[in-house]
Amino acid sequence: MNANGNRSDFLLEQWSRGIGEITAALESQNFDHVLLKAITRLVGIDFLLAFAYRGRARPMTLGCTIQGDEHRRVLLADYTSGPYLLDPFFHAALNGTKAGCYRLISVAPDHFRQSEYYQTHYHRTNIGDEIGCFFELPDEVTGVLSLIRWQQHSPVSQRELSILRAIEPGLRAICSKRWSNVSRGMAKSKCAELDEGFLGDRMLDDFESFGGPQLSSREHQIVSLVLQGHSTESIARHFDISPGTVKVHRRNIYRKLGISSQAELFAAFLAATRERELQVRL
Repeated sequence: MNANGNRSDFLLEQWSRGIGEITAALESQNFDHVLLKAITRLVGIDFLLAFAYRGRARPMTLGCTIQGDEHRRVLLADYTSGPYLLDPFFHAALNGTKAGCYRLISVAPDHFRQSEYYQTHYHRTNIGDEIGCFFELPDEVTGVLSLIRWQQHSPVSQRELSILRAIEPGLRAICSKRWSNVSRGMAKSKCAELDEGFLGDRMLDDFESFGGPQLSSREHQIVSLVLQGHSTESIARHFDISPGTVKVHRRNIYRKLGISSQAELFAAFLAATRERELQVRL
C-alpha cells in the first residue's frame, strides 16, 4: 500500500477511536475536551468554542476549552454582549447556513480584516485562524462549533480543512445530539454559567436604533455594513448606488454622530449595545 493509503488508514483509525471516546463522553461535563482531543488527532487545533444562534438574539455559549479567566471573559462574555452582531459566523447563521465547515475569512465581508471589530476583538483574543462547523438544533437554532488556532501558529492548511470537511457529517451529528435541548435553555456545558442564554430578540433593532432618529434608515443600514467590514465598493453594490454616494452617507453619519473615524464609530456602537443590554437586564 502506498504512503497516501497508509496515511488514510491512520486517520480513519484515529477518528474511529475518537468517535468511541466522544460517544462515551456525550453526557459528561468533560465532553468539550474529549471532542477537542479527538479532532486534534487529525488536525492541530488549540481550542474550541461552540455557540447557538437564534435570529438576532444574544447567542448562548454551548462549549469551550479555553483556559484563563481573562480569555474566557473576552471570548465569551464580551463577545455575547454585543460584538457578535459583527461576527461573520453570526451573519452566516442568520442568513440560513445550516451545515458545513467554513474558514472565517471565507464568509466574511471583503474588508473584514481592516474592520475595527477584527482589529480590536482578534487582537485582544490572539486568534489567528478559525474554522466554523455549522449544525442544526431544534426550534430554528443554529449551532456553530469554532475550531481555533492562536496567531503564533500557522493557519489551517487546505489539506487540514479537507480533513475537517470529511469528518464534518460526524461532527454535525455529534453536536446536534449533545446540544439538542439548548432551545429550552438546558445546555449542559460547564461554560454555560458565563452567560444567561437567549435574551429574546432584544438585539433585533440595535443597528436601527444606534444613533437614534438623527440617522436616516439608509444611514443605519450603512453603519451596519461598515461595522461588519464591508468596503465602500461592497456597500455600493449592495444598495446599487455609486461609491461616491456611499462616501457622502459616511461623511453625514460621522457628522451627525460627532465622530471622525471608523474606530470611534465602533467604540460608540459597543457602548450603545452594552448600555442597551444593561437596560434589558434591569
